[in-house]
Amino acid sequence: MSFKVNYFDGKSSKTQKATVSPNSLGWKITYVNDIGNQINISWDINAIKKSEVYTKGFVSFTYGKFFPFQKIESNNTSFIDYINNSHQKNLTNKVDTFLHGSLKKSLLILLFILVSIGSGVYFYAIPTVATSFVKNLSKKNVIDFGDYVFSILSTDLEINDDASKHLQNFVDVLKIDAVFPIKTYVVESKQLNAFALSGGKIVVYSNLLKKIENEAQLTALIAHEISHIENRHVLKNVARNLSGAIFISALFGDVSGVTAVMADNAHMFSQLSYTRDLEKEADVFGLKVMKKNAIDQNGMPQLFKILKKESLIDVPTFLSNHPMLKDRILYSQKIADKQTNIVENKLLKEKWKILKASLIQTPQKESTND
Repeated sequence: MSFKVNYFDGKSSKTQKATVSPNSLGWKITYVNDIGNQINISWDINAIKKSEVYTKGFVSFTYGKFFPFQKIESNNTSFIDYINNSHQKNLTNKVDTFLHGSLKKSLLILLFILVSIGSGVYFYAIPTVATSFVKNLSKKNVIDFGDYVFSILSTDLEINDDASKHLQNFVDVLKIDAVFPIKTYVVESKQLNAFALSGGKIVVYSNLLKKIENEAQLTALIAHEISHIENRHVLKNVARNLSGAIFISALFGDVSGVTAVMADNAHMFSQLSYTRDLEKEADVFGLKVMKKNAIDQNGMPQLFKILKKESLIDVPTFLSNHPMLKDRILYSQKIADKQTNIVENKLLKEKWKILKASLIQTPQKESTND
């Protein structure tokens, strides 16, 4: 029993028309060289390796321990059937046999693999690259980006300039080692919400400030949002959410397209939700800021309790963006119970009272922000 094959000796690129006669111990390969002499070559069955070539109607094998290897190829259907029915493990490949069983099956599997790879790149690789890119953005770029987003958002926000000034005075009293310049804004709205923008801007809604009872609770809120800024959580989240659209625009050199994507999705910056880990990181950062300023850390769990109470009445935006209040109350309370350096900050208390008074004097209006 012999089959027609193409033989390569591994020493030259010349193809020899040969026959292979297989048996249980090995293969005998025979061909006639250029000067008419018959050449016989023996391959030990255990040293034959099937090439990883998944082509229908084609098989390939190599032989030898060191490069260059001897090789045979064949599209002889009888030889392929012989190989597929062989019990010699090194001569058959289950994946190869499976793929070659049906052309339709092979195409469907190939399509599935391509879709899976494409999905992996789009949903995981590109977002990962995007967040890595964010980490390496310069401070100026991060600030400029935040300014750009705020310029779009601010057209729909009714900013209370007087209250914003007093909130900024409150923040300026705090000792915070911030990389970015912190700038605060108070927005008139019945919603309970607060959000940070990349580069240092913090927006707090007036109704949330009215629910807050003391300077410790406000410090907890502000320090939490500063953590999102300092750790670039805002840009990382947005980069992951919009990375696909941004990547496609950038791929085709459409710079205006990248800007348009950001402009069209500017509203999402006021509605960002963070992962459980990022929220806890921001909470812990806030507690550290409170301890550094000798402010009662109980302000953090107290803030969460206020929000939790409000959630029984309605589901405010701030709560929808900050899940797991029960857990956050528990772990922040444990940290607060260990604090020993509480000192009354009279200046901070005074700034808080002035801010609170400015809110009472200002009639509350419904925000046009969705």
